[in-house]
Parts: sequence; structure tokens; C-alpha cells
Amino acid sequence: MAANKFIKQIYDHPLFNKVVNYVIVACSLIVGLETILIGKYWQLFFHYLDYVFLAFFTAEIFIRIAAERHPLLFFMLFKRIKKEENGKIKYQIKFTEHGFWNIFDLFLISTSFIGAFTHLFSHANFIEIGRLFRIFRIVRLLEISDQLKEIERRIVSIVPTVFSFALLLIILIYIYSILGMYLFENRIFDKCNFSNIIESSLSLFQVMTLDGWSDVMNDIKTSCTNLHPFIVQAYFVSFVVFTAIVTFNVFIAIMTSKVEDKMERDFQIQEDHIQEIAQEAIDVEKQMHQSVLTILKEITDLKKEIGELKAKIK
Repeated sequence: MAANKFIKQIYDHPLFNKVVNYVIVACSLIVGLETILIGKYWQLFFHYLDYVFLAFFTAEIFIRIAAERHPLLFFMLFKRIKKEENGKIKYQIKFTEHGFWNIFDLFLISTSFIGAFTHLFSHANFIEIGRLFRIFRIVRLLEISDQLKEIERRIVSIVPTVFSFALLLIILIYIYSILGMYLFENRIFDKCNFSNIIESSLSLFQVMTLDGWSDVMNDIKTSCTNLHPFIVQAYFVSFVVFTAIVTFNVFIAIMTSKVEDKMERDFQIQEDHIQEIAQEAIDVEKQMHQSVLTILKEITDLKKEIGELKAKIK
């Protein structure tokens, strides 16, 4: 327990967090310098420096694990919150950022270990990719300031909306892919491919990004002589309207409203908190005023009693 308390003091010390942040920035800069300073001796220097960073972050993660009340709490992604509503006890599962960042760091260290010992593997080029994950360590700098944390929370809060929007796009692409395969008879054209569901979906994804979509439409229009040009035009124009214009504008509107709602809720929570603090201050002031009146009354009574005693003595 004494050792755990000592490690907890090290982990909570502001200097420890500052050193970790500085090392993260240095590690990220070194990854960029490796692409500029190319040479035998530079590569050897960066190789040994990589071992130093790996040893530092390994020691850091062990300190963080040891600072927890229980090691398993380090990896906990969800926690159960007990709430009481209308006299009934309810439990709510809440996602924890703490557990996410811990698992993220452990993943980076694991891939760095694999990348550091590429000479032990036969396919070293593939294992070398593990070293590239070091650059993602700079994402941890999001935890430095409260402003960055707030932006991170707002991004996380709109993730369900992004997934819903992505699902809508997948459904639209799937429907139009099936229609395109039937209309264009599973043919392969110069600028697109409607031979199967995967290729047709990729072709429509290109059209959705507005990357030469008119060229794709004209290519099919000139190649499919059995189809009326209006059908081809209606197919592609409607797809572009539904995906690239309407859907994206609706998505932006929903995202904007979500962010505004989140900001309003946060502002309301802060305002309620300020009102609670102000009410507590008023209550404390009233209590102090009442206490002062009580003390003054007691002093007055005491003076009166002293005066009566003096009169009796005389």
C-alpha cells in the first residue's frame, strides 16, 4: 500500500505530466526528422533513440497501472453509474475516456515493441509498419488542456450521428448499385464498372465525391445504346442530388444543431452550477447574519444579567 501511494504521488505530480507531454512532442518530431535526415549514422542514431522512447513510455504505462486502485481498472472502458429517479434505483452504463486512452497507449507500446525487433522476423517489412504507429502518440496531447478536451467531447458526442449518416449513404449506394447493375447489364465501361456489387459501389462512391461524375455519365450514355439517354441522366443526377447535395446538407444541418444543443446544455449546466453556488453563498450569509444576531442577543442578555447582579450586590 505504501508503494502504491508513492507511485500515485508520482503520477499525480504536475512535473510528471509535463515531462510526458514534452517527450510525446519530441517523439513525434523525431518521426518527422527520420524522413529528412537520411544516412547510415542518422538511421543508427534514430534506431537507438527509438529504444529510449520505448523504454520511457513502457515505464510510464507501468507507473499508470500501478497508480490505479486495482490493475484491471486501468483497462475499464465502461462503468456503471447508480441513479435514483422517482424513488427507483436505475443503473446507467457510461463510456470512460480514461480507459480508452489507456488501451490506446498500450496498443501503441505493443506495436512499438513489435516494430523494434523486426530483425527477429522473416517478413521485416510488414512488421516495420508497427513503428509507424508511434506518430499516433501525439493524439494524447488532446488531454493537455481543457479546451482540447471539450472539443474532443463534442466530437465524441456526435459520433452516433456520423454512424447514422454513414448507414444512410451505404443504403443509398447499395440501392443504386443494384439498379445500375440491372440497367447497365453488368457491363464494364471505360470510366466505371457495374459488373458486380462491389465494383458498382466503388464507381458510385466516386460519383458521390463529384470526381468526374459527368464523364462517367457520358461514358455510359454513349456506350448503352439500348437505353434512352434520359434514363441514364436521371439515374446519375438523382444519385448526385440525393447523396452529394441533399444528404450532405442535411448532415451539416444536423451536426450544427447537435453542436449547438451540446453547447446550450453545457451552458445551462454551468449556469445552474453558478446559481447553486450563489444560493449557497446567500444561505451562508443568512446563517452568518442569524449567528451574529444570536450572539448580539446573548451579549445583550448577558449585560442585562450582569447589571441585575451588580444591583443585587449594591
